Amino acid sequence: MQRFLLLLIALSLLGCEKFETKKLSSTDIVEEEIKHIDWKNLDSYPSLETCEDITIESNKKQCFENELSKHIFEVLAEHEVSLKDSIREELELKIYISNRGETSLKKVEISAELAEQIPELEDWLNEAVSSLPKIYPAEKRGVPVSSNFKLPLVIQSE
Repeated sequence: MQRFLLLLIALSLLGCEKFETKKLSSTDIVEEEIKHIDWKNLDSYPSLETCEDITIESNKKQCFENELSKHIFEVLAEHEVSLKDSIREELELKIYISNRGETSLKKVEISAELAEQIPELEDWLNEAVSSLPKIYPAEKRGVPVSSNFKLPLVIQSE
């Protein structure tokens, strides 16, 4: 009986280590969570006030791109251009939107021919992007984040 009691006490003292719980610091939890976040995809895309009532994310993104294109074409229409030849060119604008909704034109992919015919085009595009109405930034897990996106535009004249 004494041996059994001694064995039980020894097992309880030695066995307690196996039942200890590990304490995790908040930084460990955050680092582990960050590893599992998909940073390539956004929970919600940037948006304009006119698109805020749309609930389906793909439709909201389409609305944003359409309104952005419309605004850019309105700014471009304010400038008069005389061309030697008719053109039909596709441009690609790379636009940056900060987590505070501030926009900037990072890059314009434009053909050499179009840049030669309309040398002010890049300045006009910069003007159009900087004069955009209030933009709500993209979100990831409910937090506003900066984002980059490409916007194709077709420029044509007869």
